[in-house]
Amino acid sequence: MTTSTQRLIDELNIQKLTAAYSHAIMRLDAWAAAATYAENGILSAFYAPDIIGRQTIAEILTTTLAPIQFICQTASAGVIDVDGDRARASWSITELLRFKDKEELACCFGLYEDVLERCPGGWHFVSRRFVPFYRGSIPSTGKLYQQPSFKHDYTPWPLLINPD
Repeated sequence: MTTSTQRLIDELNIQKLTAAYSHAIMRLDAWAAAATYAENGILSAFYAPDIIGRQTIAEILTTTLAPIQFICQTASAGVIDVDGDRARASWSITELLRFKDKEELACCFGLYEDVLERCPGGWHFVSRRFVPFYRGSIPSTGKLYQQPSFKHDYTPWPLLINPD
C-alpha cells in the first residue's frame, strides 16, 4: 500500500472517529463519546481544568448532558494532519440544543483542536481542546417531538476502514 493511500485511510478513520463523537453527543450517550478517547485521554473545554482519563470524561459528560433534552453537534471544515501513528486535527463546531427546563434553543459555536494516536483497535483522541467562540440562546416557536429512539447505535464505535 502506498503512503498516500494509507494517509487517506487514516484521514477517513479520523473523520469517522470525530463523527462517532458527535453522534454519541447527539444521542446523549456520554460513555460512547468517552470511548473515542485513549484510555488516558484529555478533554479541555471552556477554559475549565482538564478532564483526564476516559472514565472521568464519561462521568463529566454524563453530568453535562443530563439537563439537555436534545443536542445536535456538527463537526465540519475538518483539517487533518497525519504523521505516522500520531495526528492533529481541527474542526469547526456548531451545537444547537435545548435544555429540559427551557423553552428557547441554546447555541454554541467553537473549534475542537485534537491530538490523536493510532492505538490497538484504531485511532483515538489523546486530547481534545474545545475553544468556544460564542454561546447563547435563540427564541424558539418550534414543535417538540417525543424523546427519540435511535435504531442505529453503531456499536462498537468507531467503525474503521480496514485496508486488508
